[in-house]
Parts: sequence; structure tokens; C-alpha cells
Amino acid sequence: MTFSEALKHKKSILRNSSIFTKTLYDYVIIPDLEQEGQKYLEDFRKSPSLFLDESCKRYSSNSQFKVFLYIKNDNLPVTDYYSAAHTQ
Repeated sequence: MTFSEALKHKKSILRNSSIFTKTLYDYVIIPDLEQEGQKYLEDFRKSPSLFLDESCKRYSSNSQFKVFLYIKNDNLPVTDYYSAAHTQ
């Protein structure tokens, strides 16, 4: 999906998430291509506070993105939220 679509999807997820869920997890927009997404997450883990949603654009070669569910406490990715939601 485009960055704009991913941002809308993330905002929709956040509107529909409980406060409890928001304290445990964060939703991060990452490049759709696996290697680019992994590189983004690797850099993101080093300093999450320095990254904005738009930061992922610098890592994408094809301008396609996805929303990723992230555990806040230990910065380990849980799942590709978009793909998981659309395969059910």
C-alpha cells in the first residue's frame, strides 16, 4: 500500500485499539519489501524516538509500505498487522 494508505490504516487501528493494547504495543509503518523493512526496523530499534512515520520513506525503493505491530517493552516485532488482518 502507499504511504498515505498505510498512515490511514495505522490511524484506524489506533482508533479501534484499547488503551491497554496501546500501552503494550506500537504500530509502525515500514517498507513492504522484506530487506528494506528489516533494515528500517534495525535502525528504528536503535533510537525509536528519532523516527517519525515519514522516516520509513527513506528506506523504501518502491514506495510501498505495511503496518507492523511492535512490542513496546523490548522492541521486538510481533507481526505484519496488515497481512495478518487480510489473510483471515
